[in-house]
Amino acid sequence: MRPAGKPWNRFHTGTSALRPTPGTSATHDNRTPTQPGPVTIVGAGLAGCWLARLLAERGIPVSLLEASNDVAGGASGNPAGIAKPYVTRSPCAAMDFHVQAHACLEHYLQTLHGLSRDASGNDRLTACGVLQLVNKAYASSSHYRSLGAADATATAGLVIDSPALHFVSGGWLNPGELCRSLVKHPDVSLELETGVTGFTLASDSTGDPLWLVRLHDGREYRTNRLVLACGTAMSAFEQTRALPLVAARGQLSRFALRPGSAVPRCVINGKHYLIPDGDTIVVGATFERNVRHSLVRAEDHARNLAGLRSMLPAIEVHDEALSGNAGVRATTPDRLPIAGPAPDMAQVNEAYADLHHGKPHDHYPSLPCHRGLYLLGGLGSRGIVTAPMAAQWLADRMMREDDDTDAVAASADWSELLNPARFRLRDIKRGVTDRR
Repeated sequence: MRPAGKPWNRFHTGTSALRPTPGTSATHDNRTPTQPGPVTIVGAGLAGCWLARLLAERGIPVSLLEASNDVAGGASGNPAGIAKPYVTRSPCAAMDFHVQAHACLEHYLQTLHGLSRDASGNDRLTACGVLQLVNKAYASSSHYRSLGAADATATAGLVIDSPALHFVSGGWLNPGELCRSLVKHPDVSLELETGVTGFTLASDSTGDPLWLVRLHDGREYRTNRLVLACGTAMSAFEQTRALPLVAARGQLSRFALRPGSAVPRCVINGKHYLIPDGDTIVVGATFERNVRHSLVRAEDHARNLAGLRSMLPAIEVHDEALSGNAGVRATTPDRLPIAGPAPDMAQVNEAYADLHHGKPHDHYPSLPCHRGLYLLGGLGSRGIVTAPMAAQWLADRMMREDDDTDAVAASADWSELLNPARFRLRDIKRGVTDRR
């Protein structure tokens, strides 16, 4: 474990222990006196649904607000996505996180009520394995098998002309159906078609933070603990506009296999990816930065088809796509999630203004944050794997706010990787002026 020794990886919010707020919209109140009070989450994609479920499993009532008419209304609504860890040639903190995140996903899929594997639900993991095509073989690792082209061909059931990494326990699942299963818990109250336009901080009768959340229909929602897990919209508010989230549109396509075509035995991931599903395959995905519409386009089906045939010419499919899905993901500059208390960027700029001078870390205070406001997002294309781990980390942080508690100590390893202020801190170190 890497201890979070830097002060900006410790979060100063000035909050006391979580407690219920009179007049909040959360309806559940069956906790013991020592349990945290209700939590409101904005956004019912993978991030919000995982956090809602993990908090509910700990006995914390959750109100989940979603702007669309169903959960997974954005990129999380794709019909298929790959579940495998991200790995690098040389070990690094990011690889450690992704490997542990994949193990976390497997654990919860096997142990959470309603998510355990069986033969009926399409929210379950189809553990057919994943082949990741590479230019040259990787060193051996306990996380994958490094295969030559011949062994990759035997594994895939069709001709592979490059080395590959074989993730034996990897596979694919339907993220939209997974989201719908996650929110089926008595302590999760789901409110659809409930968009948020803004929020302001007040205090309740006990002095704890009270967020006044403005809804699109003019109503006001009150909550002590507010979590933004709403994808690219996470940076649309006054308190969060400095977050460097980038919208990235991606489209996948479903094609029918031609009679007599080689049938892939596993997921294959290269410049494009292929997910086998009966007598069809799901192919993806296009990638366009700063594009926010989710219309399915014929030209993107053509791009996916061309990419498939270039990567795997042994596959024979009908030219016309059966269906497609497009979604807009929120990405970060380092492709790692954002998770933690929301930093107060004005105070961050002031507190660490001379960070580039190289003063010792103990000269600086803990990271100043907005009281009772938390962030979970920036999952990009890896959200299927990273969402449960990031949600677990944030749930630990919200449950136990004292730095010496077991829950925080166990998850403090990821403070620097997931810190929502890390990009601004890096800019300050380089002497880059705040561009807000």
